[in-house]
Amino acid sequence: MQYQTCSFRSYPVVAIIVATLAIFTCHPASSQIVGGPDVNISKLTNYQNECAIIVNPLNKLELFSACNNSGPGLFAARSIDGGLTWTYPDPADKTIADGDVGQGPLACCDPTLAWDNFGNLFVAYLGNNNTVVILLSTDAGLTFTNLQTFGPSNVDQPTIATGAGAVWIAWNQNNQMVARGAPVTGLGVVGAFNALQTIPGTAGCSFGDLAISPSGAVCQTCQTPTGGQGPANILVNTDADGLGPGNFGAAVTATTTNVGGFDFIPAQNVRSIDAEAGLAYDQLSTSPHFGRLYLVYTEEVVNESNNTNIMVRFSDNDGGLWSAPIQVNDDPAAPIRSQFLPRISSNPLSGNIGVVWHDCRNSAGNNTMQVFATLATPTGASPVFLANAQVGDALSTGTGGSPPTPGTVDIQYGDYAGMSYFQGRMHPIWADNTNSTGDNPDPPRYDAYTEQLFGGLAANEGDPHITTTQGINYDFQSSGEFIALRGDGLEIQTRQTAIGTTFFPGPNGYTGLATCVSLNTAVATQVGKHRITYQPKLDGVPDPSGLELRVDGALTALGANGINLGSGGHIVKSAVGNGIEIDYPNGTTLIVTPGWWTSQSKWYLNVDVYHTTATEGIMGALANGSWLPALPDGSSLGPKPVALNDRYTELYDKFADAWRVTDKTSLFEYAPGKSTADYTLKNWPKQDAPCEVPEEKPVEPLKPEIAQLLCRGITDKGRRNSCVFDVTVTGEPGFAKTYLLTQRIEAGATNIVVIPNKNPVKIRESILLTAIVSKKTLKAKNAPAGMVQFMIDDTKIGEPIKLDEKGRAIYQLRTIPAGKHTVGASYLPAKRTVFLPSISSLVTLTVDD
Repeated sequence: MQYQTCSFRSYPVVAIIVATLAIFTCHPASSQIVGGPDVNISKLTNYQNECAIIVNPLNKLELFSACNNSGPGLFAARSIDGGLTWTYPDPADKTIADGDVGQGPLACCDPTLAWDNFGNLFVAYLGNNNTVVILLSTDAGLTFTNLQTFGPSNVDQPTIATGAGAVWIAWNQNNQMVARGAPVTGLGVVGAFNALQTIPGTAGCSFGDLAISPSGAVCQTCQTPTGGQGPANILVNTDADGLGPGNFGAAVTATTTNVGGFDFIPAQNVRSIDAEAGLAYDQLSTSPHFGRLYLVYTEEVVNESNNTNIMVRFSDNDGGLWSAPIQVNDDPAAPIRSQFLPRISSNPLSGNIGVVWHDCRNSAGNNTMQVFATLATPTGASPVFLANAQVGDALSTGTGGSPPTPGTVDIQYGDYAGMSYFQGRMHPIWADNTNSTGDNPDPPRYDAYTEQLFGGLAANEGDPHITTTQGINYDFQSSGEFIALRGDGLEIQTRQTAIGTTFFPGPNGYTGLATCVSLNTAVATQVGKHRITYQPKLDGVPDPSGLELRVDGALTALGANGINLGSGGHIVKSAVGNGIEIDYPNGTTLIVTPGWWTSQSKWYLNVDVYHTTATEGIMGALANGSWLPALPDGSSLGPKPVALNDRYTELYDKFADAWRVTDKTSLFEYAPGKSTADYTLKNWPKQDAPCEVPEEKPVEPLKPEIAQLLCRGITDKGRRNSCVFDVTVTGEPGFAKTYLLTQRIEAGATNIVVIPNKNPVKIRESILLTAIVSKKTLKAKNAPAGMVQFMIDDTKIGEPIKLDEKGRAIYQLRTIPAGKHTVGASYLPAKRTVFLPSISSLVTLTVDD
């Protein structure tokens, strides 16, 4: 860990106490993306690879995956808890399309998945009889019917996609790319597929992808030639009117690449790799680049160098013209390392771009890989990818250290891997032979592995001390209302209030600036369609009993069950202290911990954000080459200026003003006649004493040795020294209590969700309620332990049930009356645990008569 010192300048009243102040510690920079534990979802004694994964756009907790399987059929698994646990459509052999009645022709390989906004799950694959098969499920992958079979013919690598009221599939047939599409108008309502379209200019082209624009244009990409070590061309064709009378247009060469169709690298020296071109559209109507098409592919720096990189280009006219390439992986150019099998996905609720790939940067022999990931926001003119994150736990070998086992299907990692990105979660899936989870029944054969990828944390605490989403710490002492964090479907704003002090602190360790200070005094946020404010009384009269919570402008009391905001949004009281916790639909958690400053009749707040993939705002990600987070247009302020006055001007004029809220953008509530201008002191913070605020008496400092004693229970060095700083400068001991509460919440906050195994249900039909308790933050090391109390219609049912090792409890709910009922649960932590109790949002269960 790297530390940055924070010195203090004193004035006569406190001249003697300065020398004893502790250093201010900064956390090291970190990636925006963090992963949960790897999960082996296949656990079979044969091989699984070339996997696909998809999230239900109607329910972020439902996922489906399918992989090549060296036994009969396709390996298939489904999850109803966001990927924590997995079950199988056919538990006997964990497969589909293995000859079972109603599932279509026996599967060979190459599964591809799509899930539309009606709830239709499409699974396409190559049949063993030289066909392309499409299965349809209308119950989230529990059962399937054969929707369509094309062929027989000489076919390879299909790709299926949904969007704009249609389903399309493209594949290589007789060494030529072809496609067909059909209208979709409801759950299970799929019209006839149109006539087969031969895609112009794609003879000898394959290994590609398919995407549908928001307007219904269909774009396909493929690589030619499909053999050899390279170079090769990546082609793009577009059917501009989708299901209309037009056909695919002429092929456009989006890029060339030195990666051929069968390019051997040390990590994939039996099967080889291709460029693995992939497509994703920005689907968010409010995005600055709505309808932009992204292309990911693999490039080799010099042909046959094994030095391969992951590249992205974009097009703003459905593939007609393409941008310059943008390198995604951020490892050094030397030593030579391979990156391969990329996958790209766009979060339809934010426009964020997620990319995952296989990466050999940590392999001394360049022959073993880990899974890496990153994301980019669509704010700027072109995407800026954040620091790469390792998400696969262990180095997986491409060869298993030996030749393929006789009689098995060993194609190493295969031609492709999978990933789905939805509501702030990326779900990669890949073939892995490490047995890192200890449950591969026959290592070193490949099993299908996945995990959930979350965002990092950001903080705005104390005076205020900012921790950006990349772990950079700096002080930001402006007065006014600011966009603290924005992106990936959320926005958080904070109000900062100037504080007059007789003590003038020394320079901050990161910015090098010495200024007067301010405090967070209110917070506002957008949660789905709802606007939430947590601020003092609007009339300005201090109220020590608490801050006021408003939902869409209405003053709202927060009861024991919290407030359900829909789509996974939830507000609850903090388990300790008198703060609030807000869960967002995308999985982000905002925790606000308030403190009351009696002598000044003021509230002050610690604002902490967990699991966030937002990247914009004063807590956002640093722009490339910048010392501060990017500006709202995505531009960079560049390196830190040498002159202190230039730093001050950049931070407190240009940067602060760029992120100030306006009357139009503010989420806060105001008394009649008031606006954001009434909470702005534009010339703050001052660079020199006296730190005077109009009509307020400056506060006196506290001796630092007393502050150190008050803050001694804070274990994180950075937060402890921030506490010492704040208590010393303001003279308010309560800051130590607020920091301690924040620490306790961070260590033990939990989240509980209740999932019925079916909904609606028939009367007299029993159902299973599964409660899953998870950590709200990433600080706690162990899984939550304890009991779960289930409830129906606010009444306890049965005795508390003990959680298993994965944090689950299951209750069988027997006959209940017809009608609509609410089900929920509360978590009761085990004794002597850091974990705190929590209560779920209520789920409406419909019982049909």
